[in-house]
Amino acid sequence: MQTSRLRLKAGLFTNYLVHGFGMIILTQNLVTLAHHWQSTLTVASFILSGIGIGRLIAYLIMGFISDRFGRKTTLLIGMITYLIFFVATPLNQSIALAYGLAILAGVANSALDSATYPLLAEINQNGTSNSVLLKAFISVGEFILPLIVLFLTEQKLWFGLSFLVPAAILLVNLANVLTINVKDAKETAAVAETSGLKLGFAKKSALTAGLFVYGYTSMAVMIWFTQWITIFAKKIDFTAAMAHFLLSLYSLGSISGVIIVVVLLKRLTIKKELFLTLNAVSLLAITTITLSTNETVSAIATFLFGLSAAGGLMQIALNTLLSIYPKHKGMLTGLFFIFGSLASFSVPIITGLIVKNPSMNIMAGDILVALVGLAVAVIMFCALPREKRANTSLADAREDINHIDAQLIDLLEQRFAAVDDVHQFKQNGQIAIKDLDRERQVLDNVAKKTKNKDLVAYNQDIIQTIMDNSRKYQASLK
Repeated sequence: MQTSRLRLKAGLFTNYLVHGFGMIILTQNLVTLAHHWQSTLTVASFILSGIGIGRLIAYLIMGFISDRFGRKTTLLIGMITYLIFFVATPLNQSIALAYGLAILAGVANSALDSATYPLLAEINQNGTSNSVLLKAFISVGEFILPLIVLFLTEQKLWFGLSFLVPAAILLVNLANVLTINVKDAKETAAVAETSGLKLGFAKKSALTAGLFVYGYTSMAVMIWFTQWITIFAKKIDFTAAMAHFLLSLYSLGSISGVIIVVVLLKRLTIKKELFLTLNAVSLLAITTITLSTNETVSAIATFLFGLSAAGGLMQIALNTLLSIYPKHKGMLTGLFFIFGSLASFSVPIITGLIVKNPSMNIMAGDILVALVGLAVAVIMFCALPREKRANTSLADAREDINHIDAQLIDLLEQRFAAVDDVHQFKQNGQIAIKDLDRERQVLDNVAKKTKNKDLVAYNQDIIQTIMDNSRKYQASLK
């Protein structure tokens, strides 16, 4: 079982290495593809929108399939559709079919997301840190692909090899995933599937709404920055080298942020504190970038912005959402990423309108987006209960029991206070102390409310003992 889980996790991370290739492979080969399709660069660039269309169309469908027909089914759909995209795109010479293949890549992206994030939440206690780690594999793929394209160009080799490399990796991984019993992997999961995070209605509603909003802002704040930082830097008279280097610093900060977040989440139970801190750093960094005209200050702020905004905050938000509704992980993953897809669609339109006014600072709008993200982080900090730290010794476990026992004693005192009232009503109505029908109702209720069914008999035995002592207590009252 342990081997199945390790193989499954390796397969999931490998898929996102390939996904890192897929996210930029069209743009990296766009000039060559335009010629291959016998089209202009302008028309060829329109093909890129097909990925967003595919994501928007497929997220809810793939979320439903993931919840209804299984994570493995959805995972295989994503892998096979991505494989078709990688193999067919360099062979195809039709612009219409190219757009269809781009849509297929969007469908593949949505299928992988709808299967992978729920699976990582189900198969490991470190679901949040593992979800964040996906971002690192995407970044590695985005780093490797340009080097492959550059090598092929310099060696005057066929551009299609840059598509066949991820296709080959995906094909090998497909053989790995096909032979894994995903059901067994889930059954050995450390995270229980039976209950979600316990929150009051108001907190649950506010946090759910906030996290969906964060699905938009977390994507929007990054898209806004990456699309405009180079142009903005040139406009405020930074050197051309620095204007382009800022984007590299952002990427370096992103990879560093992922490593830091993964390490911290594996060692410490500080998810909500870390989420709030990084969102605050993100707001401070983008504000500094917007207002600074000093290259060194902007460079430091850009690295910190990548470290915070692009260091896995989106994945932390999604994992939190899935912990609230554990029975609908696929659908919720789809909904969450639909908001991200809307950001991909709307940010270029919004910034396109802003840039028409030369007097406006194009980066100022990103401050507002980061501010909304920070507001969601504050809601999350207030709504989430303090995380229970993992016990690392017998003394830690016993300390937990002592704390729980103290709570139980307080509740028992409250219960016996209620028994006083029950005794008074029975005395007034001349009702017998022992009521077997009532005791059966209580025990039936215990069985219904016990989520871990292996504990039903034990819980009923404990409650029966409490009722026995309640009767003794009533008999002692005058």
